[in-house]
Amino acid sequence: MGKVIILTHGELAKSLYESTGMFIADRTGLEALGLGIDIEAFRTSLRKTLLEDAEQDFLILADLFGGTPFNIAASLISEVKEQGKKMEVITGVNLPMLLEIVPLISEMSCQELKKIALEVGTEGIRDLIAELSR
Repeated sequence: MGKVIILTHGELAKSLYESTGMFIADRTGLEALGLGIDIEAFRTSLRKTLLEDAEQDFLILADLFGGTPFNIAASLISEVKEQGKKMEVITGVNLPMLLEIVPLISEMSCQELKKIALEVGTEGIRDLIAELSR
């Protein structure tokens, strides 16, 4: 079992967490952390979770590649690995990927969850007109 952490700018992480709960009651292993005005508080909170949590396997789902939440997660990778923990980071977090991976958190490694999230997250982007013209 690992832990999946949603990292976003503002309240998006919390909203995605809550929206996931409309479909999946048990969100064990899923956390959300949104970046507000205090960047250092965000960094401290994420660092504490990654380094002090008993969990050894983390999947970070960030909103934007190169955004501050992503960059802070990336800056902690070496420190996390020095503790013998595993950490995967992907961007483009969306509801379809969460709905697919959250029920699997207790059954799969974060590396396996990452593969599913990448596939489902991408496939979740659809063009209505193209779909109707098939």
